[in-house]
Amino acid sequence: MENHTSHSQRHSVSFHGRAGEYFSIWLVNVLLTIVTLGIYSAWATVRRRRYFYGNTEIAGDRFDYHARPINILIGRIIIFIGLVLFFVISSVSPHLTLLFMLAFFALIPWIIIRSWRYNALMSSFRGVRFNYHCRIGRAYWTMYLAPILMVILLIMIAGTIGMTGMSSGNISITLVTGVIAFILYLVGLAVIQGVTAALNHNLYINNMAFGQVSFNTELSKKTFIKIVLISLMIMLPFLIVAFLLIGSLFASIIYAAAMGVSDPGMMANMIAGHMLSILLAFLIILFGGLVSSTYLVVAQRNYVFGQTRLGEKLRLKSTLSTGAFLALTLTNTLIVIFTLGFGAPVAEIRLARYLANNTELEGDISLDEVIAHHDSARSAIAEEAVSAFDLNPGI
Repeated sequence: MENHTSHSQRHSVSFHGRAGEYFSIWLVNVLLTIVTLGIYSAWATVRRRRYFYGNTEIAGDRFDYHARPINILIGRIIIFIGLVLFFVISSVSPHLTLLFMLAFFALIPWIIIRSWRYNALMSSFRGVRFNYHCRIGRAYWTMYLAPILMVILLIMIAGTIGMTGMSSGNISITLVTGVIAFILYLVGLAVIQGVTAALNHNLYINNMAFGQVSFNTELSKKTFIKIVLISLMIMLPFLIVAFLLIGSLFASIIYAAAMGVSDPGMMANMIAGHMLSILLAFLIILFGGLVSSTYLVVAQRNYVFGQTRLGEKLRLKSTLSTGAFLALTLTNTLIVIFTLGFGAPVAEIRLARYLANNTELEGDISLDEVIAHHDSARSAIAEEAVSAFDLNPGI
């Protein structure tokens, strides 16, 4: 009976931020960052995060963000100096540039997990800080070795099928095997993307903790692969319609090339005559990509949250809707465009509120067994490197 009662308790997440209130913070951040030539950006980052953390509430309690602006500023200065050195080295020696880039790429998994750890340690709820511990070898396997091995295997299999068809000497067999190899390649890429997403989410969640209580999840690679394949199927009709719109143009270009026509003016006229079709095809593909990626984000978040637990008594839940999230994304984009960027704070608040309203916790939120840890992180270099180079692998 106690277990049933524990798991039946639901606690919704609330976001209390207001667009007008946040706009004043955002505007001051932008102006002071410009006036100080970027120096204030570290303080702006902390103010922004503290606002969003402090306005996110669960069961009457709110989150806190503890990073010190000076640490973030030092991290940004070091990253800036590194970029300057890179461009100086590039102008002096291309060989040293290659070594610099290889060293940077070799460090990316280490940088990412250090960034995750820093952000976790700077975040707290009810006075207890989060934490993150991960073996560096597992990070390299998840982010580098496993995806690379899967890509190599896929290329070998698809290439073998394609080469078999070409060596047959029969045009029909060559075309059939070529199509099979291409389809296999696309499906293989979807499989690789799904497996990689599952590995990355496992790497992040199963090494995260609240105090000394661990988060845990059991994610199915098959489910992630299914989600990716469905997102590709969503994109397929848009690609077909776009191809039908510009198919006649491609046919005309191929026919002209086959007939030996190479006059640039004629080619330009052919393209100009199909400009409306090209524009429509581009917009259809763009919208299809947005619908497909929206489904991917929503489905993965709902699945991952549903499989994630904190300790033995608390479970996460996400109830995002593809249609609602797509509408939010479109309207937020229009708000930002038609306000020349000044509507960005409104868009951020709307997104934060929607995500909060569709997030719940189920179970005993008292968390009596939680014991605070005493780990600390003083350097924000890795966190700034992740932000500067957009290195976060989709988490």
